[in-house]
Amino acid sequence: MSGGGPAGAYERTGGGAPDPWEQGRPENETELEFESTLRPRSLREFVGQQKVRTQLDLLLRAARLQGRAPDHILLAGPPGLGKTTLAMIVAEETGQALRLTSGPALQNAGDLAAVLSSMVEGEVLFIDEIHRMARTAEEMLYLAMEDFRIDIMVGKGAGAQSVPLDLAPFTVVGATTRAGLLPAPLRDRFGFTAHLEYYSDAELERVLARTAGLLELDTGGPALAEIAMRSRGTPR
Repeated sequence: MSGGGPAGAYERTGGGAPDPWEQGRPENETELEFESTLRPRSLREFVGQQKVRTQLDLLLRAARLQGRAPDHILLAGPPGLGKTTLAMIVAEETGQALRLTSGPALQNAGDLAAVLSSMVEGEVLFIDEIHRMARTAEEMLYLAMEDFRIDIMVGKGAGAQSVPLDLAPFTVVGATTRAGLLPAPLRDRFGFTAHLEYYSDAELERVLARTAGLLELDTGGPALAEIAMRSRGTPR
């Protein structure tokens, strides 16, 4: 996907070492396409997390009315509760493309600068495991989120100088399973922080029923209720 691609399109990006975030993810376009068909594409389709959905809806509506990119969003909570899906929905509902990366992929400021400098106005940047970003990348992100600007060092040694680079307005959606590890300056730059909670059995049944319907599976009998009870509050 190139910058400014269609809504719902997404691209994984980021340099550095091999990204552990990718482990267990679909490895080819066919699998990615299949996974995408199972994910809800709007807040209305998303099951559970009622409080978070209501707050996100208000935030996105306000941004649309004011003709601006939504505030930066932090999604915190245990794995498997829908953080990635919500990031995709934010992009979908704003009609923008989504960039996906992760903290472990941003090992230095250069990795982050490469991503930010190529972003198009309005795009959504999803950073999974944001608490695992390198310190230098983290410090660059502070300025980018607050002023839509980064400082790039040009030259070497005594002749090196900092050159400011203006960025197109964008929205960061950060996801973390360990919000307590985020430094206060980074937390403060998010306009909205959502704490995702485990799902009830009834909500998990609804998730299962929706997925079964999309896959045209027979779900007669107590199968869904039994699966929901054994899912430990997680739809993954």
